[in-house]
Amino acid sequence: MRPLTGILLSLALLLAGCRRSSGPDRTIVYNCAASTADMAALRPAQEQFFARTGIRVKLNPFSGEEKLYAMIAAGQAPDVFYTNSAVRDRLAAEGRLLDLRPWLETDPLWRRLRPEVRAAAASADGGVYSLSNWSQTCGVYYNRALFAAAGIPAPTADWTWADLRAAAKALTKVGGPGGRTERYGIFIPAHFIEALEQMNHAPLEKDALFLTIPPEAREVYAEYLGLIRAGAMPDVRRVQALGMQAAQMLESGRVAMLVEAVPHAGLAETLTIDWAVAPLPRFGGKEPRYFRSASGGLSISAATKNPADARRTLTWLIGEAAPYQPNPVLADVPFVAAWEEKYPRLRGRGFREVWELSERHPGGDPRYFVRFASWAMGPVMSRFQPWLDRLWSGDATLDQVVAAVPGVNAGVRQDLERQLRSQSLRPAWKAALEHELSAAPK
Repeated sequence: MRPLTGILLSLALLLAGCRRSSGPDRTIVYNCAASTADMAALRPAQEQFFARTGIRVKLNPFSGEEKLYAMIAAGQAPDVFYTNSAVRDRLAAEGRLLDLRPWLETDPLWRRLRPEVRAAAASADGGVYSLSNWSQTCGVYYNRALFAAAGIPAPTADWTWADLRAAAKALTKVGGPGGRTERYGIFIPAHFIEALEQMNHAPLEKDALFLTIPPEAREVYAEYLGLIRAGAMPDVRRVQALGMQAAQMLESGRVAMLVEAVPHAGLAETLTIDWAVAPLPRFGGKEPRYFRSASGGLSISAATKNPADARRTLTWLIGEAAPYQPNPVLADVPFVAAWEEKYPRLRGRGFREVWELSERHPGGDPRYFVRFASWAMGPVMSRFQPWLDRLWSGDATLDQVVAAVPGVNAGVRQDLERQLRSQSLRPAWKAALEHELSAAPK
């Protein structure tokens, strides 16, 4: 009997081991940035996180809002994913996101976040459906060697739009076949014009339902178009014809200055030219209002099978995951010094000055998905963005764009009224929209 007892004991141990190895699946699907470099940097961090927690994070490259909506509609939502404030509120209003408030009351991460990050997390119904995973300002990256060769003083914190315009014209080089422009003085991607509006003190209402183009914004539009018409900046079609990313244009010498995000790990790691970064130029004698973003962040699907593991993963991504550290959303991190230690090439290139100016003169986030209420951003931009595209490419005038605003807003009102009739809109959100719409002038 003793041999049989030994066999039965071994079999019992084997079965117990099988039960342990076939335990609950603790895989969390994370919609990460569709960047090969980011994914490569995350992999060793993933393994360390798995070894410590038993949570396996599966990376799913993010490919746009429409793909996200399709995944959710098909019942295949990722567990953790990025949302801007408009996408976040749309999904939250339909009950598709986990409200993080019960967890945040006890999680140390909430107390580590900067005050403006906590403020940006609140939605119309008082819920918290995302936490910002990054913050940034923007600045003017420039080729120091080209400035020196042209005898142009390097930009300072006091430089103005007139200084930028003069430098851009002086640094533009024409002389290719048929008078082709070999080098443009500057390139400002169109989405950064919102930060210029803010610098010009345009009254940018937060969570607006309808479109306005105040005089200060029109002035910025005219100045932006002036750079294109003077030949100092390529328009959208010329940029597409060059077939380069903005950073490549700066690196290759096709542009002498470039407005881009600060911090920008890609530029810090890859630029080989003699470069520096300056703050955005002031408009006349106006006090600066530098662009600062705390919007957008990580959300958790309400359909996640492992809410506790999804919350732990979100905490890790914001506060611990090596590729994203040091993270500027954390108040307890000496961000500038930590970034200069991580990227020594930042020292002496203006990074510290630009970031500290944005701390002293924070203008907030002027981007469209913050400027407009979550339910209005889509209806507004689907009508307004084509007009902007035509304006920047020279197919429409500024007067025509301004004249189109009443028609844009009429269509927006129709869309908002249609949203109120939607059966998927939760009561708290419907009440908030009804209140805002009734209070808005017709």
